[in-house]
Amino acid sequence: MVSYPSQSIRSQLTLMTVCLLLVLAALSYWSAHMYGNRAARLSYDRLMAGAALQVAESIGIQDGEVISDLPQAAFETLSLAPDDRVFYAITTADGNHITGYEGLPQLNPSSGKVRRLDGRSELSPQFFDAYYSNEPVRFVVVKRVLNDVGITLEVQIQIGQTQRASNALSADISWRVLQFVAFFSVLALVLILFGIWMLLRPLNQLNIALSKRSHVDLSPLDLQVPQEVEPLLKTINHFMEQLATTLDRLKRFTGEAAHQIRTPLAGLKSQAQNALEEHDAQLRELQLKRVVECSDLLSGTVRQMLNQAKLTYRFQSELFNSVRLDSLIKEVCRDVAVAALRSDVEVVYLSAVEICVDGDEFALKQMIQNILENAIKYSPSGGVVEVDLVATAAPKGKVSAVLQVSDSGPGIPEDERSHVFKQFYRSPNNKRPGSGLGLSIAREVAEHHHAILELKDNQPHGLTVEICFEGRLVK
Repeated sequence: MVSYPSQSIRSQLTLMTVCLLLVLAALSYWSAHMYGNRAARLSYDRLMAGAALQVAESIGIQDGEVISDLPQAAFETLSLAPDDRVFYAITTADGNHITGYEGLPQLNPSSGKVRRLDGRSELSPQFFDAYYSNEPVRFVVVKRVLNDVGITLEVQIQIGQTQRASNALSADISWRVLQFVAFFSVLALVLILFGIWMLLRPLNQLNIALSKRSHVDLSPLDLQVPQEVEPLLKTINHFMEQLATTLDRLKRFTGEAAHQIRTPLAGLKSQAQNALEEHDAQLRELQLKRVVECSDLLSGTVRQMLNQAKLTYRFQSELFNSVRLDSLIKEVCRDVAVAALRSDVEVVYLSAVEICVDGDEFALKQMIQNILENAIKYSPSGGVVEVDLVATAAPKGKVSAVLQVSDSGPGIPEDERSHVFKQFYRSPNNKRPGSGLGLSIAREVAEHHHAILELKDNQPHGLTVEICFEGRLVK
């Protein structure tokens, strides 16, 4: 059988928690990074837009010429980022340069990378990114229409600023968010690990309670556990109860078996010793016959004990199959026919019905064989053992299969019928040899198959053993 290494629940929960926290931390950091970029860009965009609008307000037209008085305050606002460089240019709509830097990248509305500060106005500031002077620059473009007598002129104000300060602000926001996420992730991990420890504590207590127990202590565990662990605790207690019952039964069976085997062994040894010392041939023959009888009794007792041990194992390991009860009864009748002839007893099978039951074929065969052997043993010479199988209607469209084994022997008194199913029970009035296990095994097999076994009087004398199964007719 291939064995696989067991996985710790604690390790699996911890791994899942760490993976989940890493995913959440990554998502949080990505969201914060995007937010930081957007916030930093928006802040500096508004500063550039304000500066561009101030420059636009300072531009006018006089005698057909564009005049501009660039406000110092507009550029002082942008100089708050000392590491950044500022570029500007004022041009007409047809591209004529008025003042400022020449050769600045031009706005391309069709590129899809242009953003308006106010999308509702065509004259609102427009932003775009481009490379200028070997570094990335953020540009803002503001358009203004100048009017004079008989003249209408559209001018474009373009201001650009490098993005060092904006990137620094974005990185600072991202770093602060990362610290926040890392702190709370570690805190969450510690709290979750503590929660896992608390949740698995009942399992640890159960493990400690079992490991500290003596190997002979099979009493139920009395622990306070969560509802999810209660089925496990009940299963363990049920298993220990079954084990205790099995061990107790084994202990009692072993004691009784030792006594039952010791008695015929002692008789066998005594008779053998007497036969060795006996000089009278007739007495020696009689003693040897007793040796044979003791051997037969011992052999029968051992066989019954082995059968019972095998049945006990099968009760816990074998699943039920569909069994032809009528065929099984006929087979057992044929098996005991030789023993019946030796005892001058006739075995008669009366039924013609064909019935199936769910059960263990080996166990059912042992039960029927024990009942038939008992019936043959207690029937007088020339007696008849009748075996019948009757089908009667049962609720829900099912069929009751009733097996009846009747003999013409002395029967069993009413007050002893509750005792004959005990292991090794022998009636004080019973002079015939036997192990006292036959009916005990039959009762165990019947109970295992949810069948009802009853002892009834057979008229005019004798005993009828009746077993009622739940079965179905063979179609």
